[in-house]
Amino acid sequence: MTRKTGELKKRCWLAKQRLKMGYFDSLKQENRQDESVPSPIAEYSMRVGRLAEVAASTSATEEKMYRKVCDILDSSEIALNPIGQLIERDVYDGLDANGKQRYVLELSEKFRELQERYYRERTGS
Repeated sequence: MTRKTGELKKRCWLAKQRLKMGYFDSLKQENRQDESVPSPIAEYSMRVGRLAEVAASTSATEEKMYRKVCDILDSSEIALNPIGQLIERDVYDGLDANGKQRYVLELSEKFRELQERYYRERTGS
């Protein structure tokens, strides 16, 4: 019997030490942190939702730019500076020199793609 009481006292003493050292408080904090971290499935669904939002806004701006390209290409006069007509001045003026170069290069690439789309749709192929 003394062996059992000795073991019981030892376990009680260890439990008291855990309480004193804040072991259970640290476990509660870890559990709260684990709950705040989204599960992989929730994180994936959040990413998909963000990508869908970006795609919707990108397609709207791309269609707007495509309409501008169509207007440029449909006009009877030869467009000497189509990229200059597509530049959004408020965005362009807010960039530094490297940003301006990057913006013009990206815009020219987008113009080329939209020009190809325009001619494909007009020829029907």
